[in-house]
Amino acid sequence: MRNLIILLFFLSCQNVDNEQNVDNNTLEPDHSIDVPDTHNLPINLIKLPEGFKISVYASDITNARSMALSENGVLYVGNRGEDKVYALIDENNDYKADKKYIVAEGLHMPNGVALKDGNLYVAERSKIWRFKDIDEHLNNPPEPELIYDEFPEDDHHGWKFIAFGPDGKLYIPVGAPCNICERLDNPVYASITRMNDDGSGLEVFAHGVRNAVGFAW
Repeated sequence: MRNLIILLFFLSCQNVDNEQNVDNNTLEPDHSIDVPDTHNLPINLIKLPEGFKISVYASDITNARSMALSENGVLYVGNRGEDKVYALIDENNDYKADKKYIVAEGLHMPNGVALKDGNLYVAERSKIWRFKDIDEHLNNPPEPELIYDEFPEDDHHGWKFIAFGPDGKLYIPVGAPCNICERLDNPVYASITRMNDDGSGLEVFAHGVRNAVGFAW
């Protein structure tokens, strides 16, 4: 079977919305997605190994960054330039998203997305949110639970990639608030932290990591 590399293509950019409130009660998800537009994306110039294929999975997903795929095939997409978190569904298995949902908005740099036990975890600049049983509530996302809100509020290196480790803990990097500096006033800077899935037990797992943008086990 040929392997498929799925590429998210986003067409427009917006300024970061500084509003910090999560508002799910008034969401009106736009389920339909236009046919992906590839005219401005020269994917034919990308060199691939033999047997691989590349195509556009979805368009108009502004500033797509981190992604997490649920067991039901729902792709959750965070971003660092807009205030929203999206969910995408490919209903007919043609490797193109057919439906799009907004599962959260009003967040500040909601880059990090991770899944555990059917729950979606979203990391914005200084907070971690949990959306329970998210796959079952795409039309009406549940009220999120704020499980942690004590990370620094610096925008510089403030967006976060998150992932669950083999120990079941959620790993969250905290970048240095500058390019070349040493901030001794807060030991959490330039580190990778981890916590329990309910937000408790935060600890620094590794020091001296300037700004982790991804990791895997």
